[in-house]
Amino acid sequence: MVGKVQIPIMLVGNKKDLHMERVISYEEGKALAESWNAAFLESSAKENQTAVDVFRRIILEAEKMDGAASQGKSSCSVM
Repeated sequence: MVGKVQIPIMLVGNKKDLHMERVISYEEGKALAESWNAAFLESSAKENQTAVDVFRRIILEAEKMDGAASQGKSSCSVM
């Protein structure tokens, strides 16, 4: 690999379903992610779909950095 390598960063807040036990607000998490120039999602193991969304989003972020997303290409395999 030659040149500048870019790695996507994603901040994931967990236990999204436990609203009453929240320590960090959504807004605080989003602001921290923005300060890192990172994507932000909240997830919950109880809601399986949100876990899947985390992986989809990280793939999308990687494709953006690679330039594939802006060109309409989609050639990713997840195993």
